[in-house]
Amino acid sequence: MKNTCYLCKMPKDLRPYGPGGSMVCFSCAFSTPESKKETENNFASQLRGSGVVAVIDGSAAGPYPLPGTKDLN
Repeated sequence: MKNTCYLCKMPKDLRPYGPGGSMVCFSCAFSTPESKKETENNFASQLRGSGVVAVIDGSAAGPYPLPGTKDLN
C-alpha cells in the first residue's frame, strides 16, 4: 500500500509533518497559514528529537538522529 497525503490523498512528495506524524504533501503542507505553521512546528519537534546531530536525507523519513550521536553532549 502506498502512502498518501492525509489531506488530498495523493502519493506525492510526502513528509511526516502532519498531525501525529501523518504524511502530508508539500502542496497541502503550505496551502494555508495554519497548515504551514503546523508543518513548521512538527518539523521543529522532530528535529529537536533527533539529538545533537540530525540527518535530513531527502527521503520521506524526516529528520532522524545520526547513528551513534543521539545521546552525545
